[in-house]
Amino acid sequence: MSVKSKIKENTDKKKRKKDDLFKSQINYQLWGLFSMYKRLSLSELSDKLKKSKSTIHPYIKDYLERDIIEVKEEKQVRGNIKAKIYGFKKGYHERIFSCSNDKNCLEKKEFDKEFGNKIVRENIMKTKLYIKNLETQLKFFEKILNSGINGPDERALNILKEIYELDPAKNSMFKKKSVYSIVAYNSKDSHHLLHQMMNELVIKFNEATAGEEDEFPDLEKPYYFLSFGMPLKKMMEYLKS
Repeated sequence: MSVKSKIKENTDKKKRKKDDLFKSQINYQLWGLFSMYKRLSLSELSDKLKKSKSTIHPYIKDYLERDIIEVKEEKQVRGNIKAKIYGFKKGYHERIFSCSNDKNCLEKKEFDKEFGNKIVRENIMKTKLYIKNLETQLKFFEKILNSGINGPDERALNILKEIYELDPAKNSMFKKKSVYSIVAYNSKDSHHLLHQMMNELVIKFNEATAGEEDEFPDLEKPYYFLSFGMPLKKMMEYLKS
């Protein structure tokens, strides 16, 4: 095999490896867990995923090889045994979603084949992640629905109350604090702030576009805007319980 062919084979292999990141359910769950918890040991991951350490270890090795995570520290467990604590490696997001903050991408003047290939691959990756998140939400609600006879059991209802935060003092049934997200993983305070800001934005947007339907009845609407907040941590924990 020529040097040129070998380079092309290695490049294609890296592209396939990157494209396949969210193909595995465990890889997807690891991404979510490291996003939510930042630092986790193999034992902690095993506990949260309800999988054996031997099952998870190859996926951790894969993440290490991809430069997504690294060993942040080693903690003494007992005797000479140390537990490795893993976390996202600096710049991990740019290595996976390489066009998001890449100066060459942001300053690109021509949409050539190379750039098109790069941006399409990145969007495939992001879409796979969105799909996995939506699948998690679907499984969560299906499990909630089937948890009791003819509907949710008491535990499931309590989880729903936590998510939707029933507020009888207000006219609306819910505070709707699980709606909208710009940042992939938010703290509770930032999530509430984002919800408030998005509500204000929606009101202004509706006012600004109120006459659009009447004035331009045949106006094309080629864009679909998808924005939502998901209590992903609670969903994943419930699905593993």
